[in-house]
Amino acid sequence: MASAAASMAAAAAAARRLSRSTTASAMVLREVSGSHKLTIDGCKPSKTLPSGWSWDSKPFPVGGHSWRIRYYPHASDGHLALYLELDPTSAVPEAADVSFKFSLLEPSSGEPKLTRAMESRSFHKPSVFHGFEHFARWEDLEDSGFLEDDRLTVLCDVTFTADLGSGVRRDVSAPSSGGAAVPPSSPAAYEHEHLVDLLWTHKRGADVTIEVGGEATFEAHGWLLAARSPVLEAELLAATKEKKSAAGRRIEVQGVEPKVFKAMLHYMYTDAFPEKMVEEVEGEEAEGDAMAMARGLLAAADRFKLERLKTMCEETLAKRIDVSTAAVTLAAAEQHGCGALKEACMEFLARPENLKAVMETEGYEKVKSIISNAVMLEIVMKHLCDHK
Repeated sequence: MASAAASMAAAAAAARRLSRSTTASAMVLREVSGSHKLTIDGCKPSKTLPSGWSWDSKPFPVGGHSWRIRYYPHASDGHLALYLELDPTSAVPEAADVSFKFSLLEPSSGEPKLTRAMESRSFHKPSVFHGFEHFARWEDLEDSGFLEDDRLTVLCDVTFTADLGSGVRRDVSAPSSGGAAVPPSSPAAYEHEHLVDLLWTHKRGADVTIEVGGEATFEAHGWLLAARSPVLEAELLAATKEKKSAAGRRIEVQGVEPKVFKAMLHYMYTDAFPEKMVEEVEGEEAEGDAMAMARGLLAAADRFKLERLKTMCEETLAKRIDVSTAAVTLAAAEQHGCGALKEACMEFLARPENLKAVMETEGYEKVKSIISNAVMLEIVMKHLCDHK
């Protein structure tokens, strides 16, 4: 018995020793820095592209993070824009207190001449970027000699404090023994960026040509169009039966402006409201043109059964109701069954000074036949109720 008791005690002691563990970790905090040189070859062609278009450099490593330079050929007022972005594929998904600077290199000496810097910026998740919307004017660059053979060289210097130790902050699952580390999934914005490249740049796998109003053609991917819009799905099926093949299908779209259809395509590939395309109008009538673009996009969204885009357009139009737009916006809301937008217009028109002013506008004269008597009666009744 004594022997058995001793064995049990020894086993218990061994169990206690086995259950006890000691772990250790280290944070090795160091200031890290790195640089990347980007050559932009073909500045003139890049300036002819629409406002809002951009290119990214290849990812480059600094301090265990992956970074990219984002280049906008013309952000606004004849400027080029440069931004530093935490790459979506970076194994370390955040960086704090980052200082960086962009310098343009003088062609003959390779020395940095024009430099702009930012201090203490936080990149709290992948795809976040910071930088300079008005980095430099193209006219100034041409006059100063920075452009040689239509080529511009940018040097980016990045400095921040990084943990070079165990990497506990890294959002990567690592098995304790053997196996491969699984990186985090790519953010949705990164996937959409690839789809945008497929639509506007590479066009790999595009199997549908869309002719819009006899004025423009777009190449797209039938599988995506069919998944997004039941109306386009039906047209694609009809085109497939006619050709007896899914390859090289062609469909025609009438009654939609090419710029509106282009913005709708952009939404279908990104699931994001194409704000830059709606806003990129210039001149004295810019505001009116932007509103007309939004109304055209609303009509297209209703026609092709893109309910989320339709709601986005409603929200955009509702924010800009004024005397000049109220009548045409109300008519659009009536035509396309937009209850919330209609209510917003009627709230605006219920004020007597607004109603009188709107009825004197050219816009009201154009659409008064669309606005039903019942709607006008509803506006009058609302006004009477609100002013009892």
